[in-house]
Formats: sequence, structure tokens, C-alpha cells
Amino acid sequence: MPAMFVPLQELENLVPGTWYVNVLAVRPQFRGHGLGTQLLDLADKTAQSLSKRGLSVIVSDANAGARRLYERCGYSQSATWPMVKEGWKNDGTPWVLLTKSL
Repeated sequence: MPAMFVPLQELENLVPGTWYVNVLAVRPQFRGHGLGTQLLDLADKTAQSLSKRGLSVIVSDANAGARRLYERCGYSQSATWPMVKEGWKNDGTPWVLLTKSL
């Protein structure tokens, strides 16, 4: 596994049994219309139907907009892990694991 992905895997390993939201994205021109909330509601329903104990997602500490969305939808910070960037440009310093119990 490339070194830059190891911190992400380490954080994901902290929350076995959760439904991991791997990628959630809404094009900029469609943001602010509730689409992210609708996608997270779908993730909630999917996790519940699969009898998962909760949900998890990892964000950069620099992605304030995404973090606000997750927190508004009931997620809270569970852990952080330093980023390994390997030349990747990102203003963040740690990855932040957010979780939500069901």
C-alpha cells in the first residue's frame, strides 16, 4: 500500500463494523441544495439495512465545508492521524475520522 494511504487505513481500522463512506462529492454548482445531506441519509439507511453499528468517514482537517456537513448530520470526531502527502498538495495536516452511531 502506498505510504500516503496508510494513515487512512489506520483510521478506518479503528472503527470495524461501521459503514465506511469512502467518497462523497457534490459538484460545486450544486452545493447548498441538500444533496450531500440526502446522500448521507441514503448511507444511513444502507448501514441500518446491513445492521451496521454506525457510519464512519475520513476528511482532511482543511475541508471545513465537508466537516460541517458531516457534523450537521450527526457525525463527531473520533480520532486524527497525520497525513503523508508524498507530493500531494493539500492544506490539511491531519486526517480526521468522524463517526456516527446508529
